[in-house]
Amino acid sequence: MTTISPTLASVGRELPTGDDWVFEPKYDGIRILAFADRGRVALISRNGIDKAKQFPEVAEAVEALRATVKHALVLDGEIVATHAGDPARFQRLQSRMQVGDPDAIESLRRSTPAAFMVFDLLLEGNESLVHEPWRERRERLEALFRHAGRSKAIQLGDVGQDGRAMLRSAQRHGWEGVMAKRAGAKYSVGKRTHDWLKLKIERRQEFVVGGWTEPRKSRKDIGAILVGYYNEKGDFVYAGHTGTGFTRASLADMYKRLSKLERAKPPFTVVPRTNEPAHWTRPSVVVEIKFNEWTSDGHLRQPVFVGIRDDKAPREVVREPESLGRSSRPRSGRVRAKGVRRVAASEAGRPTRRRKRVAQRTPARTTQRNQNLVKQLDDIEDNGGAGDLVIDGGRLSVTSLDKVFFPETGHTKGDIMRFYAKVAFALLPAIADRPLVMKRFPNGVRGHAFYQQKAPETAPPPVRIERVTDKADKGLTPADRIVGGDLATLLYVVQLGAISIDPWNSRVPDVQFADYSIIDLDPGAKAPFSRVVEVALVVKDVLDELGLRAIPKTSGAQGLHIVLPLGPRVPNDGARMLAEIVARRVADRAPRIATVERTVKLRPSGAVYVDYLQNIRGKTVAGVYSVRAQRVPSVSTPLTWREVNSKLEPESFTIDTVPQRLQRVGDLWAKEMRRPNSLERALSRV
Repeated sequence: MTTISPTLASVGRELPTGDDWVFEPKYDGIRILAFADRGRVALISRNGIDKAKQFPEVAEAVEALRATVKHALVLDGEIVATHAGDPARFQRLQSRMQVGDPDAIESLRRSTPAAFMVFDLLLEGNESLVHEPWRERRERLEALFRHAGRSKAIQLGDVGQDGRAMLRSAQRHGWEGVMAKRAGAKYSVGKRTHDWLKLKIERRQEFVVGGWTEPRKSRKDIGAILVGYYNEKGDFVYAGHTGTGFTRASLADMYKRLSKLERAKPPFTVVPRTNEPAHWTRPSVVVEIKFNEWTSDGHLRQPVFVGIRDDKAPREVVREPESLGRSSRPRSGRVRAKGVRRVAASEAGRPTRRRKRVAQRTPARTTQRNQNLVKQLDDIEDNGGAGDLVIDGGRLSVTSLDKVFFPETGHTKGDIMRFYAKVAFALLPAIADRPLVMKRFPNGVRGHAFYQQKAPETAPPPVRIERVTDKADKGLTPADRIVGGDLATLLYVVQLGAISIDPWNSRVPDVQFADYSIIDLDPGAKAPFSRVVEVALVVKDVLDELGLRAIPKTSGAQGLHIVLPLGPRVPNDGARMLAEIVARRVADRAPRIATVERTVKLRPSGAVYVDYLQNIRGKTVAGVYSVRAQRVPSVSTPLTWREVNSKLEPESFTIDTVPQRLQRVGDLWAKEMRRPNSLERALSRV
């Protein structure tokens, strides 16, 4: 079977313009050339390894396509992990990278399915297409897939001609980036070309491991890996160290790999200084690292381990030039180009109408104090996961920052704290003076969880504890509660294992008054999220009729919250009554899809529960900018009403994308909370 080396893309520094450019999602997997001829299939990685045995479902799908068209094929694409049939991020593929046991492969095939995202056709029958322009190759590829049966294991990659729209989708959904290709370019076999450009919105590349440090305290196997790259002279240059992003299993696996390669002499041209004793290895293991930026002395800032790459030779690893450079953690969900029109190959390269550039808003800035706190959290997590945070002159002890709280994505307890530190400028005013209810997950989202209302007796001095009582209501038993508003208290709650921040609707000392009313749209088991959006728009119609303003926000799960700001001294019962008026009107107007029936068994199948009872004092929903204990670390995020449409995806708002969104659109919550509704005026309209 003849082999061909793939085209290699250059790193792009800016979005190319011109009618000859087309754009694709930058799929996050293993680059593969698939060769299929007379019942034989090979899936060849960049360094010449055949992956057909590791990914049998892909090999079978490629052979099925060849059998359908009845001639040989060579396809270029990316093997990715999938979730619900759509491409997912690289972390999900890690479990399948090194497995050789047939039984284990068969089990992983079911639990972690993969797909081949095809974006180029190099040979069809006896006809080589490498000298044909991309546009011609794409037309032939699309024709192949029109004749092929539908298979989740082999899919035609998306393409669009609006680069800005594709880039916006990449930023919104947390992709690694976008690929730009010249529609008239030939296929450059085995060469790096500027006709293909990688446009990265996150700083991420391969490095080679040159050693590791001893673990500290409760951490096992490895403290941190020491990584580097090769420069033009062939020197192995130290780039930095990281212990972040590992699971317990991946730490053990990394130690097993590196201990076999241990050597006495450091491989780095300049030997790095380490906080803990170092072990040196032969530079053979290639890893992918995500980071915030390069420092002035050539080291990585806030590096995070993403996974092991066995599809790239160590000597090929160099320091890649800067691309678009907006850092964001990848999400584990979909990577399909929602909102980006797929164009036919015959349209690619045609003139398009230019759009006016919209001036960007002035970004909200994280304070220097919080940036310093993020750095402290990085250092503690990299050095065993336990230590003292210095916050406003006080100290807060934290532990187990390296514990993985989200197994599917690898996000740690430290990641949650870093997120809250980054968004504290918006979050702290929103929860100031509000009692907090905790749902604690000491062992992550898959572990046992429990609620806690009262403050622990062992809470340290920086944490704000208040005796909460309501003299007007003898039904409320006085109790010491954690009260939000400062950074030490916020991070202490996370230290206890709480993931979400769930505040009361009222503030101390006047807890008998609510300053907003909540309508919680809670979908039933058979209600898709699109139905939640449909009900939310009915809510908007009712609010408009009553002359009321509200801000929608994602719940962080599969629902939406509609929040009505209130004027001063509105009793809790008044907030509940206002939400009930709106909820009942919505249910009356759309009885097929909306209900206020409390008994689940009596609700219409597939309906959305319009819950107004979350306004009872002491009840809570996830607060604004709160992380949720879901499959991925999604965040309850305020929206504009324009965003409440069929394209809305709750999982696109995560701890990695929301900080950038805050900088881009500003604090929508604070803006709307400054415009309270009048309860009296609303009741007069009713």
